[in-house]
Amino acid sequence: MALHVDYAAQRAFSRIIAGLRSARLDAELSQNALATGLPVRGRAVSEWETGAIEPTLGHLIQWSWELGRRLVIVGRDGELRYGPVRQRPGELWEAFERRRLAVPLRNRRLALGMAQGELGELVGVSRDSIQRWELVRVPPRPIAHVVWAQKLGYSLDTRPVADGGPRLRRVGSAGLALPGLSGQIGQQGQPGLTGQAERSASGPGSPAGELRAAADGRRG
Repeated sequence: MALHVDYAAQRAFSRIIAGLRSARLDAELSQNALATGLPVRGRAVSEWETGAIEPTLGHLIQWSWELGRRLVIVGRDGELRYGPVRQRPGELWEAFERRRLAVPLRNRRLALGMAQGELGELVGVSRDSIQRWELVRVPPRPIAHVVWAQKLGYSLDTRPVADGGPRLRRVGSAGLALPGLSGQIGQQGQPGLTGQAERSASGPGSPAGELRAAADGRRG
């Protein structure tokens, strides 16, 4: 069964990649400097940006994060569709990010009364693939994630970290710290954020800002 990638899906995926390239240039980061934070070869970033190679979903999540952005699910009304806001005990950071993206799509399918097999036919994958994606057992390819969201009337996109939900700081591979949480619950059930969480995605202390400072240090 072949994945049903139409022009709209290709354009949506290209827009994500172009946005990340623009974010890197705005942060004045070289491809090699960005690659050190992923970590991959500098050539890999070039191949992703030119479309020569499709990154894995894990790489796309990390790539976005290092530039102060975050993958999000967006409804037709332009509003974000939020997933879980807290990690499960022992859950790795990447697995949490994948679950955060999968839950709104699963909820949408259920709200539409659509079976996994029916959705699989629309996407161009098996019922088992949809089940594995929803349970976060196997990550889809990024372009498949775009199609998955598209067939449910949603879209996959990126937003600055502070706009994509609570600003989570990656701590190794074991978990996330949540700096600046005020403890108040805002709209969509998201914890309120203090000034630290609302810093510019490319400013000092942000992922892109820290990488840029490191790159400046090497040039000096």
